[in-house]
Amino acid sequence: MSGLPEFVLRPEPLPEMADLLAQDAPSITLDMAAELARDLYGISGSITPLSAEKDANFRIRLDTGAQALLKVTNTAEDRGVTDMQTAALIHLAHVDPDLPVQRICRSVMGRSAEIITGPNGDPHIVRLMSFLSGTILAGASPTPEFYPALGSFMARVTRGLRGFFHPAAGHILQWDIKQAHRLRPMLDVIGDAAMRARVAEIVARFDSHIAPQLSGLRAQVVHNDFNPHNLLADGERASRPVGLIDFGDMVHTPIACDLAVACSYQVTEGDRPLDRIAQILSGYASVLPLEPEELELLPDLMRLRYATTLIVAERRARAYPANADYILRNTRVSLNGLDALDRVGTSAAQDILCAAAMERPTR
Repeated sequence: MSGLPEFVLRPEPLPEMADLLAQDAPSITLDMAAELARDLYGISGSITPLSAEKDANFRIRLDTGAQALLKVTNTAEDRGVTDMQTAALIHLAHVDPDLPVQRICRSVMGRSAEIITGPNGDPHIVRLMSFLSGTILAGASPTPEFYPALGSFMARVTRGLRGFFHPAAGHILQWDIKQAHRLRPMLDVIGDAAMRARVAEIVARFDSHIAPQLSGLRAQVVHNDFNPHNLLADGERASRPVGLIDFGDMVHTPIACDLAVACSYQVTEGDRPLDRIAQILSGYASVLPLEPEELELLPDLMRLRYATTLIVAERRARAYPANADYILRNTRVSLNGLDALDRVGTSAAQDILCAAAMERPTR
């Protein structure tokens, strides 16, 4: 490959490193990104850097008006996990071509990814993907019809991944709810004694009641992060989802855990905090019916997601105080979610969610 003065193609695998977010994003300038796009993918156009936690991302607007995303992956990300994300997107393109997720573009060498050595001597995986347009759900005002549509969209993604597997799918990810037992040694990071006791009780219930049941539930590779910042909607007044991004938390886990992550972001204030979740489940079940055991565990699994957020975020905020505001951004959502579930009660929540999953969504 010629014309890459700052980069050297490498066939070697990337090293494994423990704390991905502790690593700086790749030092890739706009000029370097343009060279990568031209020499690895044979394209050129106007390039705009995009904000990201750990990678270097660039939007490329071609002369034709088409757009693409050039992603230079953090050197700390495990090579197998990155390959799993790429393989999953290729798989979804085959099994559900109309599903609005990013498409992997082949390099001029016909590969789904290239490996370079960057200016600091670090190896990076480079990929080119289609660019999804839309309004980030976190900045939108959804209409009532949005939530059943979101549920059916989530179910399509889960169904599309049903036949997919990858050797890296079994990697240990703390954001995987089935790994909640690993939270116990971290409980001391919660300074407030009452909150620490509350979270400790959730973890103890996982050990005694939830974990033994998870092994009997349907499990597969799932997206595992349907949060409002990863979902694209059709406008500020959102009526339907039009895209899903960031497959970085993919893992093999029970379907119910994936669903609990998504639902944990949709608890609301007021007397009916589970209404959005009920609508999501109605849409989800219209595409992929849910089993009673999955629905019964959903409130507890949501609590475990909140507990994970509270512990991991506090731990990371202590380690990186300069970035604490960003790291702790979901703390309030987690506390509100726990309070709402406690007000409703587990039994009543189970009844609401089970009833919703048996209903057909209104169109």
